[in-house]
Amino acid sequence: MTDTAMGLFGIMTSRRLSNPPIAEPEFCSQLCRAAPQYDLEVLVFNPEGVAADGQSVRGYIWINGQWEYKQAAAPDILYNRCLYATPGDRRKAAAALNALYRTLPWSRGLPGKWQVYEILRRSLKAARWLPETRLYTGTGDLGTMLAEREYGIFLKPHTGSHGKRTLHAVRLNGKQGGGLSLRGRDGENKPFRHAFSRVADGLDWIHEFIGQRRYIIQPYLQLTGNGGQPFDVRVLVQKNGRGAWSLTGMAVRMGHRGSLTSNLHGGGTAVPALPFLLAEYGNTANDLIEELEEAAALLPPLLEEACGRLGELGLDFGIDAGGRIYLLEANSKPGRTVFRLTGDRRAAKLAAENPLRYARHLLLHSAAIRKQQRRQFRYRRENDINGS
Repeated sequence: MTDTAMGLFGIMTSRRLSNPPIAEPEFCSQLCRAAPQYDLEVLVFNPEGVAADGQSVRGYIWINGQWEYKQAAAPDILYNRCLYATPGDRRKAAAALNALYRTLPWSRGLPGKWQVYEILRRSLKAARWLPETRLYTGTGDLGTMLAEREYGIFLKPHTGSHGKRTLHAVRLNGKQGGGLSLRGRDGENKPFRHAFSRVADGLDWIHEFIGQRRYIIQPYLQLTGNGGQPFDVRVLVQKNGRGAWSLTGMAVRMGHRGSLTSNLHGGGTAVPALPFLLAEYGNTANDLIEELEEAAALLPPLLEEACGRLGELGLDFGIDAGGRIYLLEANSKPGRTVFRLTGDRRAAKLAAENPLRYARHLLLHSAAIRKQQRRQFRYRRENDINGS
């Protein structure tokens, strides 16, 4: 850390087969370039770079337009942005976090999708945005849900991101030949389709596809635009330099016509929210924007109260043809590529720099707490000495 920086901000990312071997290098380099404005220095590292005793970290800093390898003391504050593709990835990250127990966490993160649903459904105001959700327990309940829903059901992993291993299943009627039709994305996010003449065979295939993973089941919602393309609205909310929640921006993510999801990692793109919603919903578009803003103000404090301090959230909303809004997912490690794709320079700048503003706020706040604790200790010691 330089002599002028007030703190070292550590960004822990998943390991990638690249040089340097870090995820999200563009975002990380943005953090590094902007950090001096906030009297911070940024070190980006993988879980493997953390010493077993937590005293030092090996990672990368951005200097003169390039990444440079560096070993440093443990960071003052840490943002864990690791995504876990395997149980081994999760274990490595957990070991690194345990070693860095003295470091102040930037955010506590969210639990899985089922727990998030359970938290939010307790609020009457939040519950109106939640689609019906059940935990997958076997083919029996799945078969019942399929029989009751014309458009089928949607399954997604309890933990996971980018639309990987998601699945849409729908029963075919007699005119369609009966059976079960499936489409989804595999673990590498590649699309697939299967058809089964017997529903039972399709249910068995789904059960094997799920394996030991926990899944949630929701009704398949018709969330497509007039052109048949799936879309959702990504709303990014972040803590600012005062430690308060603020709305950074929103954008519509669109998938290809016939695609299962609108996720950018699945080949989607992004467009500005208001023009898209005006074209799709006419005069009600502004009302939809206001409702999305209302949800963005309500949901983060509810989740934070249950899960612990959070730093930012990506909230993904679907909107059906009638204008009803559904919360599809809440993500505590959101991407921010949508704002670069839409050309929203203000939101892109805020999205990249708010983590630094909040990190500085946390460091200043923690320093004040330590100072107060020292004053209280001196006061108690003086009273002890004086016999009070």
